[in-house]
Amino acid sequence: MVDTNDPEIDENDYEDEYEDEDEKEKPKPNWNDWTSWVNFIKALIFYFIVTIFLGVLGSNFIYLTTRGSDLDIIFPTYDKFYTAKKIGVPKSSPANIDGCNEVSSGTGNIIFDDNFPYNMIDETTDVKQMKTWPLGKRFGSWFGKISRGVFKNNRAYFKSYLDNFPPNTLLGNHTFIIYVVAPFTLLMSFFAAGLSGFCTAIGTAFSADTKLTVYGGFLLFSWAVIFLMTAILVLRFVATLVFLPMSQNWKEVSNIMACNVTALVVLFGFFACGCAYDTLDSDIASIMGIIYLALVAITLFKKKSKEIF
Repeated sequence: MVDTNDPEIDENDYEDEYEDEDEKEKPKPNWNDWTSWVNFIKALIFYFIVTIFLGVLGSNFIYLTTRGSDLDIIFPTYDKFYTAKKIGVPKSSPANIDGCNEVSSGTGNIIFDDNFPYNMIDETTDVKQMKTWPLGKRFGSWFGKISRGVFKNNRAYFKSYLDNFPPNTLLGNHTFIIYVVAPFTLLMSFFAAGLSGFCTAIGTAFSADTKLTVYGGFLLFSWAVIFLMTAILVLRFVATLVFLPMSQNWKEVSNIMACNVTALVVLFGFFACGCAYDTLDSDIASIMGIIYLALVAITLFKKKSKEIF
């Protein structure tokens, strides 16, 4: 132990001794911690997949918001679609792509032989006449009307929702859609589509055939149909957001994604910095964070410079 009262000991030597000990205690960035680097790379791969998924999801959503009148083809709400036994359904042609803007080039036609389940609907409202129907016909018409009510109404709701994000507006900004709107819509779809589908199914079931719905409630088959229609609606809604636009025209969706590659790179960089702080040495993570912020600042400066000049 050092005696500071000893006149032979210089106070400066005493301070230097403790300053050297403090410097030795300071941890240095550990660049050779391979376990941390392996965990970091695993996290990067996971978040790379997440980034690609968000890119596809956002591009699909943008594709739907840029369809204009063609959206009525993707989500038909016109009466003829739900009343005809056989129907010719217009199919949109490939769009004319000008940079990152898509413009519809018109429609063609494709024929559905059977418009199931809507071809089972009988519009008769005479209760006495309905009593003479075979049970199979009555149940089929009832099921078809429930299907029409659920899908027609909820397609109209979704088209109204998409109208809130028109192209070349603040809410229609591609980066905002990819970062916020598309993920939020997917997450809320399970609750919103489920609740809407369930309520619509109950309402249309009673309006289609009150007596059959009440009897079916006691025999449980009404509840089975209502829950089935709700589940199908939710699954189809999720499939629409995730798969439908890509399956219809992958070239347009991939073009939208390519036009927003900068936003996706910035998002992946954010995830990478988070991975660094979770798995790597704090000093190394801080260095990565500073580099990331510098690159984002440079990217924003270049973008704004192009807009101004």
